[in-house]
Amino acid sequence: MAMVGRSRPGLVVVLVLVAGCSASTPPDDTAPPSASVAPSQQASPAPSAEELAGQEALAAYRGMWADFVAAGTTSDWQSPDLGRHATGVALTNLSRGLYADSANGLVTRGAPVLSPEVLSVEPAGAPARVVVTDCGDSTNWLKYREEDDSLATDGPGGRRLINAVVERQSDGSWKVSDYGVQELGSC
Repeated sequence: MAMVGRSRPGLVVVLVLVAGCSASTPPDDTAPPSASVAPSQQASPAPSAEELAGQEALAAYRGMWADFVAAGTTSDWQSPDLGRHATGVALTNLSRGLYADSANGLVTRGAPVLSPEVLSVEPAGAPARVVVTDCGDSTNWLKYREEDDSLATDGPGGRRLINAVVERQSDGSWKVSDYGVQELGSC
């Protein structure tokens, strides 16, 4: 049986609902934007060249000591990782220290506690050299005899003043080029 001229009630309701959903009103161009950035959500200013250099230098300094700590567990004075964050006199001193430990049958256990700070950044505007100062704590970073795992140091470690020079390399990386560790109790 054909249904000519009759409508289906369900179809009419669906069409009315669809039409109601698609209707829109033109935007009010006079209303201010509703989204505003609160002061706490504003982007902080970009760090200066000096701040970035300081951050890179501190990362290189910490990286150098982390590489040294890892190599010290076996006194691997030829570890290729030593050159990741150190160069020049710093790399030579790290390797020599580990070579002496290896020759004497010593290994290092634990790790130093570092608290480095940027002392200076040079030159302003185009930093290439950063001086880092630290009061490193070697209380839990001690030498042991490899043969019997006995403590090889005369006394406990402690706090020592460390000054380091970190320089930008030709490839743009930062590496520690020199450092000096002062006597126990120097900071």
